[in-house]
Amino acid sequence: MTRLWIVRAGANGERELAAIEDSRLYPGFLEARDLAKRGDRDSILEHLKEVMPDASAGRLKNFAAQLNQFANRISVGDLVVMPRKLTDGVAIGIVKGDYTFDAESSFKHARDVEWKSESIARDVFKQDLRHSFGAFMTICEIKRNSALERVQAVLETGRDPGSLLGAQGTVPANGGEDDADADDFATDIEDIAGQQIISLIKSEFAGHALADLIAEILEVEGYTTKVSPPGPDGGVDILAAGGTLGLGEDRICVQVKSGDGTANHDVVLRLIGSVSNSQAQTGLLVSIGGVNAVAQKELDNNFFKLRLWQMPDVLRALYRTYGQLSDETRSKLPLKQIWAPVSGSDL
Repeated sequence: MTRLWIVRAGANGERELAAIEDSRLYPGFLEARDLAKRGDRDSILEHLKEVMPDASAGRLKNFAAQLNQFANRISVGDLVVMPRKLTDGVAIGIVKGDYTFDAESSFKHARDVEWKSESIARDVFKQDLRHSFGAFMTICEIKRNSALERVQAVLETGRDPGSLLGAQGTVPANGGEDDADADDFATDIEDIAGQQIISLIKSEFAGHALADLIAEILEVEGYTTKVSPPGPDGGVDILAAGGTLGLGEDRICVQVKSGDGTANHDVVLRLIGSVSNSQAQTGLLVSIGGVNAVAQKELDNNFFKLRLWQMPDVLRALYRTYGQLSDETRSKLPLKQIWAPVSGSDL
């Protein structure tokens, strides 16, 4: 029987691009060694007690349950969702290989996967599934609300049909942690709120209007800006400069990508050319849909010339400046700050 799993690639998305590029699942848990011969949760728990002697009992139990799912319970042919942190999307794939361990790898624990979609916007899914994708757990199963059938439908049709009569996943009444559903665990409220804000930004500042929002944020942070008119921009959406009258040495050429798709290598190369042509000091690429691995390598190679704002960076900039944005902008993005307790590592 096919099952549906969540496998994350880092609390901050640090393994996302490698997972996509390598067609693999990289859940982390780097403290653990090879689990290939540890066939159940109890065996994995004993191993974790050895390699993590200072960890709490709850943390060890939690990690053992998740690693047992990854090494022993996920099957070839199962469907997997990787909620992405650097974009507002999720990657969806089919598991193609058994658990492997490579001590020389930066990621150590892995499974092969065939990605059917590298990034589907979360707002394609109805709210209950988006809530499941926000579970704090790195590895967990999604059973309820016809989740498997609905994710398959999104892959085939691009539409979430909602809960399907007669296909309601259930959780065994006496099941252990390995049998729990994603909705049984704490939810990453900050991540869900961020996804909702990004959806609002995409709605209220669609297309070229996102450049106006980014320019306003830069102005609050002390820059004088010039926004290119809608239409072909030659790789320049915003010119920004610091200093009196915007004549300082801190000059930025900004390219804004507002669509769901990832920015590719050509986008980065055009930005490099625009930085040179405009006599800017720095290039800033703003991409809600993130960048692909080749584009990221080009950005890394131009560390002293280029910077990237992906979804988390846009949100941080928005939060920093929100109180000083115009009334018109804040009416389109009505936000309020709330305080919430930090979820412990044992959740």
